[in-house]
Amino acid sequence: MRNLVINTSSSLFFAKVGLFPHLLKEFKLITSEEIMEEFEEGEQIGYKDAKMIVSYFKQGKIEVTKARTTQRIMKEFNIKNPDASIVSLAQELNCFLATEDRQIEKICLIMQIKITNAALLIYLLWLKGEFKDKQAFLLLDLLIRNGYNKEICLKIKEKIIQGDKDV
Repeated sequence: MRNLVINTSSSLFFAKVGLFPHLLKEFKLITSEEIMEEFEEGEQIGYKDAKMIVSYFKQGKIEVTKARTTQRIMKEFNIKNPDASIVSLAQELNCFLATEDRQIEKICLIMQIKITNAALLIYLLWLKGEFKDKQAFLLLDLLIRNGYNKEICLKIKEKIIQGDKDV
């Protein structure tokens, strides 16, 4: 099973469209202590998505790990502690980082860390046969309705329509 480091932005989209159970079939989901704290704060405020994600932490379905090089990345790129922690974690584990944050994406490109996002993960799960075409389209539409980048979803839909199996 492959590791996938997840951050707040992607996790919220995973929760909104019900993607967690499907991702757990393919990936060991990992996040940093700082990201977990963000969700615990959201749960205390009363956010339903945060509550659901915290339940995955409590059930051990999402592993929480301390990143070792957070401070260095925080200083080097002048970013917040939670963002630096997941970049650090993805680098340390040499695995993909799921994020919707453009700044984090740019840092990952500079550091040669593999990145993905919610729409691409739906496509990957479609490739693996987890979703049929219609299910993938519905999930992509649901992402859009929840504020996701429409252009990205349309590109993924086009790949599915064409039966494009190239990631």
